[in-house]
Amino acid sequence: MKLLIISLALCTCNMAIPIEPSTTSLLELLNNSGFSELKEALVKHNMTNIINASEPMTIFAPSNEAFKNLKQNPWTKNMTHAMMEKLLGRLVVLRRKLLPADVRNEMIVDTVSNEKLRLNVYPKVRTVNGIMVVMEPNVQNQQVIIYRLNRFPMAPPPGRDIFEMLNRRKERFSTLVRAIEVANLKDTLKTGGPYTLFAPNNEAFKALPEARLAKLMESPAELKSILLGHVINGTYFLGALLESPELPALSSGLNKIAVNGMNVTVNGTKVFTREGMIAENGAIHVIDRVLLPSNTTAPPSV
Repeated sequence: MKLLIISLALCTCNMAIPIEPSTTSLLELLNNSGFSELKEALVKHNMTNIINASEPMTIFAPSNEAFKNLKQNPWTKNMTHAMMEKLLGRLVVLRRKLLPADVRNEMIVDTVSNEKLRLNVYPKVRTVNGIMVVMEPNVQNQQVIIYRLNRFPMAPPPGRDIFEMLNRRKERFSTLVRAIEVANLKDTLKTGGPYTLFAPNNEAFKALPEARLAKLMESPAELKSILLGHVINGTYFLGALLESPELPALSSGLNKIAVNGMNVTVNGTKVFTREGMIAENGAIHVIDRVLLPSNTTAPPSV
């Protein structure tokens, strides 16, 4: 699942739109607040469990432009009714009106689609499943609060932890998957976290001298130390990388992030920003070089 996490705009102004009267229906609130496409989609796909809900709710509402892009994208323009139900349900958290002050880093919330959203708070931005959220100004009445998104958030299917996401893409990550198993890190990446993994693709391992790679695959302790240098505690989506010059790895080393326009590197290695993935227990960024430490030490216990 590709994760596109660059937002076209992010509002940082510190003002809130006045609270609408509680008599305003959800559809009226959406329409009056510039979310007419979301309103029409809820009606078209008969999302009565959302439209007629009487309990508090939080909506992460894609802009009208996001709907336009959805309809024009060749991968999503022909989505079925069932797929749209899932997509729309993913936007709504029932029984919780989450004010900006309620949002905490790594908060997990359940949605109408029975999928989970991961909320992250970084120094300058906040994200929902990696998509930048416009927290203020927001739209609300006594029951509902609406936050604007410039893209639709994606969500990993159940059971798609970091290891499983890689394992299902062996055409790109078969060597990394084998290395994780040799280094006895499979359980860590399946059940631990949340983590951020800088994932070397197969081309990255092919770039190593053949003898060096063969030796690593026969040295679990050294391989573990190297791989832990690719793993960060916490979920750092692209929006966080843009403002995090250094990220400590589980190997106790530092990964240095550099940003030049739309180009992002970690320790001088290119990050493929359009190939990022979200997993149940974190985020994956694809890189094309193995991050080798200058001095490999004994791996910490994980």
